[in-house]
Amino acid sequence: MPKGALQLSVYELQLRIYQEMAMNLFTSFDGRIPRSTFWLGVLGLILISFLFIFLLGAMLASTGQIPRMVPFVISLVLLYPAAAITVKRLHDRNKPAMPWLLIFFLPGIISNFMKAFKIDYTALDVKAVMETGGMMGMGRMRSMFGMGEFEMLVPGSIAMLVSLASFVVGIWALIELGFLKGTTGENSFGPDPLG
Repeated sequence: MPKGALQLSVYELQLRIYQEMAMNLFTSFDGRIPRSTFWLGVLGLILISFLFIFLLGAMLASTGQIPRMVPFVISLVLLYPAAAITVKRLHDRNKPAMPWLLIFFLPGIISNFMKAFKIDYTALDVKAVMETGGMMGMGRMRSMFGMGEFEMLVPGSIAMLVSLASFVVGIWALIELGFLKGTTGENSFGPDPLG
């Protein structure tokens, strides 16, 4: 067997191992992951969401309601892999998935839903505001990015409270999952991921 063929097969084996690890990270709810793996998963989800928002937003920018729906749909699509990462990190902290998954995710889902469907949001006609001299620079931004007519959503009091709750719970989840150390040694969800 030529030396190049052996190196290629080792490379392919490593690639398959990394692919399997990534699939397990985003699809499995079993086991535990350390903070470093959690952050890699979060970074991957952020990059994927920005890519989707950019591509879908650019393709659908000329329609009215669809661009507002893009972040909501993307958040629903990425909910499963985000939940898988969160559950494994909760397991590392020796906490069960329920009720923590609902506590960490529900406020954000409700906030995104309310914004996507304009529940307690008022649409501000940006064109009318620009004609009266408000929002300086928006006309230049619209021409640079090729944006057609669009509206800005202004939240009402309930939407503001839900958004605030989502923000506070998000910070709490970030600290709990991203910064606090997992349990040392084996716990009820499996062996220590750090060995």
